[in-house]
Amino acid sequence: MKGTTKIGERINCKTEAKRLEVSISGKILKWQESLLFFWVLAWSLCGLFIVQYLFSDWPSDQKIFLVVYLAFWTFFEYKAIHAWLWRKFGFESIIIENGELFLKNDILGRGKSLKFFTENIKDFGWLTSNPKSFGNVYFKSFWIVGGETIGFIHLGQKVTFGMQIEEREAAKLIGIIRKHFKK
Repeated sequence: MKGTTKIGERINCKTEAKRLEVSISGKILKWQESLLFFWVLAWSLCGLFIVQYLFSDWPSDQKIFLVVYLAFWTFFEYKAIHAWLWRKFGFESIIIENGELFLKNDILGRGKSLKFFTENIKDFGWLTSNPKSFGNVYFKSFWIVGGETIGFIHLGQKVTFGMQIEEREAAKLIGIIRKHFKK
């Protein structure tokens, strides 16, 4: 079976002989992307505003506070920029061929590819969660990179992918991937 299949708006599957390539886009609605961009911009400007105070004449205990504050600010600046880049340019890449599964979170051609042997994969399927839990709602929000919905156990290690895809889309994708495990 050869060809290209589209599952929902964000998932593309390309099948060739004994190879399956799946791409799950990180794209969101344009207004959400714009909102995320303006959040990154506002957060950056706030941080730069605080940085200017670091070079003013303040007592040392207040400078220590500013340094600690800026350390936290830097962490969340990184997370916000990463989320915006993921939503603008990122996608998950899943490739199955020759008994191997490759997973990669790609942003602008960068990202680490992880390799798994399909014969060592156990419990492949949908990750169940309470739809009303705080964590579930939080990880489905558009400003977060996460919310994986598909997973498996590989040599005792839990591996997850399929960020923020709907259950019906995940079910179709799981079926397609399982077919290729047997090839």
